[in-house]
Amino acid sequence: MKLKEGVKGVFGSAWGQRALILVAICIIMLIFEPRFFTGSNFISIMLAISIYGIMACGMLFPVLVGGIDLAIGSSAALSGAIITFYSMDHGSTDLSFIVGFIIAMAVCVVIGAVHGLLVMKISIPAFVVTLATKYFLLGVIMIYTGNTYTNITDKSSILYKFSTTWLFDLVPVPVVVLIVVVAITLFILNFTVFGRKIYAVGGNITASKFAGIKCNKYVVVAYILSSMAAGIGGIVLTSWNAVVSSLMAAGYEGPVLLAMIIGGVSLAGGEGGVARVVFGALLVGIIDNMQTLLGVPGEYRDFIQGIIIIAALAFITRSHIKSRKSIKAAVR
Repeated sequence: MKLKEGVKGVFGSAWGQRALILVAICIIMLIFEPRFFTGSNFISIMLAISIYGIMACGMLFPVLVGGIDLAIGSSAALSGAIITFYSMDHGSTDLSFIVGFIIAMAVCVVIGAVHGLLVMKISIPAFVVTLATKYFLLGVIMIYTGNTYTNITDKSSILYKFSTTWLFDLVPVPVVVLIVVVAITLFILNFTVFGRKIYAVGGNITASKFAGIKCNKYVVVAYILSSMAAGIGGIVLTSWNAVVSSLMAAGYEGPVLLAMIIGGVSLAGGEGGVARVVFGALLVGIIDNMQTLLGVPGEYRDFIQGIIIIAALAFITRSHIKSRKSIKAAVR
């Protein structure tokens, strides 16, 4: 009886439900496609999720303060264009890569600061602000790139080799970047005063203001971190594709938001964490990888992925509702 209650308690929790979804996927793949469990396939999944995993860690900050950043795709594309053109114009040297990276990050800081200031100082909804800057930045990139594709042809440059290099011949650099970004985000949110105040502002901004927290500052920094993470993701994506274009990161806000929603991050603010984001990104990547291995035709993939994601969300949400009812019943 105790064992039964223990098992029910584990799989009745939010993380238990998430584990159940992964177990179900593993069983399906064990039956139909054992290649899913190879080391090379796991690396493929990690490479696939590295870019939007990096972006999701960044977008977590504005989401936690009750906002959103729909301009991450445009920020990523602009960052990739800046580092590419600067590097190519200055001989594709190691120094030009570093300087180009610094310039790209500086531009992302400005973008994020503008988002935060417009949201807090002028009280424009974050959805409207970032949607507008998404198209504004897209126009900037089109002008900057001449609305053409630019190939990175110097195979000896850091920018070209960045995404194909393996650290100690064990882990691809994009995965290393994802791990570093996850670790930094985890540290900021869980072990710093800044992280605690981010949760406080997202949980109740009015109470936070009465408590003396400078909410404007924390919201602005949250958007800056989001834009910087998008910029880093854009640089990885540019290296991966070895090409620059205005639309290279178009639509990336979709998988990023899906990763957070599936992971259980509240879009209302104040609730969520890095572990949930990583789980969500991993699940989205695994579902996409499943379809590739099973040979699902391209025209059906979005349809099937949508069904699986809706089913997973319904499963997790139902668990949350049951848990809340149980807590209310226990309190009564």
